[in-house]
Amino acid sequence: MVRGFPSTNAGFARERPALHRLRVGLTVAGVVLTFAVSSMLLATVGYHYETSGGLPFEKFHPGTLMVFAAFALLVVEDGPDATVGRLLRDDRLSLIYVACLAFYMLYVPLVLGRPVTFIVDTLMAPAVVAVLLARTDPRSLRIMDRIIHGLMAANAVIGSLESLLKWRLVPYYIGDEIITFDWRSTALLGHPLQNAGVTAVYALLLLTGLRGGLPARWALPAFVLQLAALPAFGGRTAAAGLAAAALVWLGVRALLILSGRRFALSSLLWVALLCPLVAAGIWFASGSDYVALFVDRFVDDSGSAETRVRMLSLFGDFSWGDLFIGPDPETLAALQIREGLELGLESFVVAFLLTSGIFASSVLFLGLGLFVIALGRLVPWQGKAALGLYLILNVTSTGFSSKGVAFSLVVMLLLVLTWASPRGEAEGQRRRASAMA
Repeated sequence: MVRGFPSTNAGFARERPALHRLRVGLTVAGVVLTFAVSSMLLATVGYHYETSGGLPFEKFHPGTLMVFAAFALLVVEDGPDATVGRLLRDDRLSLIYVACLAFYMLYVPLVLGRPVTFIVDTLMAPAVVAVLLARTDPRSLRIMDRIIHGLMAANAVIGSLESLLKWRLVPYYIGDEIITFDWRSTALLGHPLQNAGVTAVYALLLLTGLRGGLPARWALPAFVLQLAALPAFGGRTAAAGLAAAALVWLGVRALLILSGRRFALSSLLWVALLCPLVAAGIWFASGSDYVALFVDRFVDDSGSAETRVRMLSLFGDFSWGDLFIGPDPETLAALQIREGLELGLESFVVAFLLTSGIFASSVLFLGLGLFVIALGRLVPWQGKAALGLYLILNVTSTGFSSKGVAFSLVVMLLLVLTWASPRGEAEGQRRRASAMA
C-alpha cells in the first residue's frame, strides 16, 4: 500500500467508464452492506450465513461478495499484469499477508481436517477492502464517509432503544438458535461484542479528531451518542479500553493547553453545554436497567474470567508435538465440552494456537502483523491509536478466530475517515498530480 491515494489509472477509466463506475459502485455497495446487514438480519431473511444449510455462496457475507466482485473488476480494469505489478510495488506487506492466509487455508483443512472458510470474511476481505479504497475517487469516498457516519449514528440510536424498550429490530441468533435470555442489543452491526468494539473504535476516532468530512461542530455530539450507546452492547472491555484511551488523550490535551497551546473556543462552548446534559443523563439513567445491567457485568461476569482460566488449562492436555502441528479436533472439542467452553475460546491467540497449532498460527500471526503495519502507515496517529484499541479488544475475545466482518468494518472506518478528510483529499490530489506528471 501507499500513503494517500495511488494513481487511479485515469486513462483507462476514460476508455471504459462504465466498468470503472461499476467497480466503484460495487465498492460503495460493499461498504453499505457490511455496515447495515448483520448476521442476525441475514438469518432473519433466510440467508444461511451462520445458520445450517443453504448454498455455498451464502456462507460469505454479502458485503464480502461485493468487495471481491469489485476487486475482480479492478483486475479487468487494470489488466492482470498491471494489477500484479501495482500490488508488488505498493502493497508488498498486504501481499505477504494474503500469502500467509493462503498457506493457512491449505494447511488446516489438509492436515487437521478443519474448515477455514471463516478466514475469507474475517481476515482476507479487509485486505481487499484496503486495496479497493486506495483506488476509490474522492467523491465516492465522501459518499461512503456520509453513509458510515449516518449508519453508525443509526446503530447507536437503535441499540439504545432496544435496551431501553426491551425490543429488538431483528432476533438475536447464535447459529440456528434464537437467544432470548441475553439483554444486550444487536442493532445494525449484529453481535453485541462486535457492536461494542466497533462503537469504541469509532468513538475514539471522533474524540481525537479523525472524523472524515463530518463538520467539527457535530463531532462531540456524535461522540456522546456513541458513548451513550456503549452500555446497551454490554462490552466491558470496550468501555474500559475507550475510557483509558480517552483519559490519556484528554490528559495530554490538558497539558498542551496549560503549556500555551491554542484551542478553539467552540470546543469550550460545546463542553460547557454538554457537561450538564451528560451529568443529567447519567443521573437519570443510573436508576434504570439500561445502566444497571451494564454495571452488573463488572460486578458479576457470569463466569467469564473463570472461563479464560479454564481456556488456558487446555494447553496442559496436549503434548508439545500436538501443539506444534495442531491438536486433534475431536479431542479438543471433547475437552472444551468438559470445561464448559463449547461457545468458544475467548482469546483469538489461544483459539488459533489450540485449533491450528503453533506452526500454522505463527505464519498467520506474522501475516496479520505485517498487514497491521501496512494499515498503520496509511492513517494518522488517531487511526493508529484506534487500531491499537481494536487489537487489544481482540486479545480478550474470539475476534479474528471467529466468523464475522468486524475487521472489515474497522478498516473501512480508518481508511474512509482518513481519506475523506480535507487533509486526506489534499494529499490524494497531490499524489495523483505527481503520478500523472
